[in-house]
Amino acid sequence: MKRLVLAITALLIVHSSSSAYQPPPGSGGVSFGVFYSSLSPYGEWISVGGDMYAWRPTNVATGWRPYTEGHWAWTDDGWYWISDEPWGWASYHYGRWYYDDYYGWLWMPGYDWAPAWVEWRYGGDYIGWAPLGPYAVFNINFGIHYRTRWVTPIHYWSFVDCGYITNQHLHKYMYRPENNTRYIGRTRTIGSVRYNGGRIITRGPERSDVERRGQIKVERVEVMDVADRQAERVVRSGDHERIETYRPKIEDRSTGSAIDRPERVRESEKSIPLDTKSIDVRARSQERESGRDIRRAEEYKKQRETVRSDGSKAETGQDHGANRRSDQSVRKEKGREQKANPAVHQKEPQPERKKESVERKWPRREESVDRSRDSRSKNPERTVRRSETRSPDQPHDGKRK
Repeated sequence: MKRLVLAITALLIVHSSSSAYQPPPGSGGVSFGVFYSSLSPYGEWISVGGDMYAWRPTNVATGWRPYTEGHWAWTDDGWYWISDEPWGWASYHYGRWYYDDYYGWLWMPGYDWAPAWVEWRYGGDYIGWAPLGPYAVFNINFGIHYRTRWVTPIHYWSFVDCGYITNQHLHKYMYRPENNTRYIGRTRTIGSVRYNGGRIITRGPERSDVERRGQIKVERVEVMDVADRQAERVVRSGDHERIETYRPKIEDRSTGSAIDRPERVRESEKSIPLDTKSIDVRARSQERESGRDIRRAEEYKKQRETVRSDGSKAETGQDHGANRRSDQSVRKEKGREQKANPAVHQKEPQPERKKESVERKWPRREESVDRSRDSRSKNPERTVRRSETRSPDQPHDGKRK
């Protein structure tokens, strides 16, 4: 009887907790229309070709760039960007950023949510981050890779001292972007976006390293879902903080019957130099990729595998050093086989090659000396005569007494 009462109580608890949680609207899958309608009041949509649209924020300060108005927080999913801007829930957790000389900063919508779509640099007391470009494709097996040759421009980066990374007024402590070359030379690439345990995480500098170098305490912040489209909020509950954010699941556009389009679209006055065929900012599995999409993935895979003589595949290291070690092991095995069966591995006799005489194009030393003597005899005016030895009685004017 007692066991029956406990079982009924447990079922009631599970039922009440499951009914109390209501997933946010659109968690089952919403289209890009959620971005088009939410961000239109804060900027304008521009056509970039290929049924793709980029969003340009308005009413931003001169010299503004992404991931500057807000601060960083440490969560279970890595470094999370908490934006002070009302549209930050979309533009900093989905999609990519691109800078155009004519339009300025443009945001390309994406399918997958992440704490931040950035790459990191770290060294000494400096931490830097830069928004990922539209050619940065996310793969659940290999992380971020680029479909085309891409080097992050210098002005994309933002740098601060480690001690201010979680400061709520972070923009006040950022170094001037004109000096980014100096800080890039003092730092190294440390991490980007990864896939771990069914979640997309943003890995940068280690939390312990930031605490040690910055002499600060980095607290872990919890991330919670909310149902309404609002600016991200940091709520303190006792000694802990939590981030309330709206993060719907974006459905694949290829599965929809109609392609969404913003209500108001600004036709591009000047063409934007973007290769839309190389832009697909979604999480892609290896099975879904084809052609040039997995070119880098296949190259990486070939480096990790080597085929043995019996046809089985052996895993090697990820770097060139591991490949060299595997080659050395293969050579050692061949050497042992040759010692065991010298007759099998005996080399066939090679035909003798005739030694061809090589004519010298320069004279020998003796010949050169004789020729120089002949030239002196034929050209007496160029010969240098030695001065006669002067006796003690001879005057300085060269006349004898």
